[in-house]
Amino acid sequence: MMQSIFIEPTTGRKYSLENSPYHSIEAIFNHQNFWVNLDPTREIAELNMDFQKDVTGAWEYVMVTTKKGGDDDEDEEDGDDVGGDDEQLEDEENLDMPPPWSPKLIVSPEKFNDGTKGGGKTLFYKKCKVDFYPECKQVDGLVKRISLYEDYKRLIVKEIRSYYACRKDRLLVRRRFPYQFKLCEHYESSAANSHWKKLI
Repeated sequence: MMQSIFIEPTTGRKYSLENSPYHSIEAIFNHQNFWVNLDPTREIAELNMDFQKDVTGAWEYVMVTTKKGGDDDEDEEDGDDVGGDDEQLEDEENLDMPPPWSPKLIVSPEKFNDGTKGGGKTLFYKKCKVDFYPECKQVDGLVKRISLYEDYKRLIVKEIRSYYACRKDRLLVRRRFPYQFKLCEHYESSAANSHWKKLI
């Protein structure tokens, strides 16, 4: 059974209708309509919170909506009056929600995946470039690569550090020095923390 509660936006605390610091409700809205309390002086305990199906006249909706699907039972109860209600709805001026003041937000898929678990990103610094990759997405388990350069134009590579995760051989870091023909690999091991290899 659904229960109505209050959530204070400044603190995030939840209050029941019986134990809340509020006196009354002036209006309620959702993504479909806007309801106005015609008697805001009434206390919360006296209000009918079933505002979407209110027949007492305590709530007045603002947007004219057409009944679909879920109100079949009510339509059957109305009987021959259904046609008259439809004619009244057509005669009423259909009000639309005002457009938002901000322009429509458009985010490209590339920008959406940037910095998230589903995509990688690249950052540039002085004499340095850092590539981030999502965990367990690369075949070799690469999660981050730092490229250090000798010049500001990032043309002469000084060192490349590759960081890995989720590998069976427990490889953590691989450091490559292209102009020195040297490769250093660091493993997660209790016996030895690093293994050195030289490429000639």
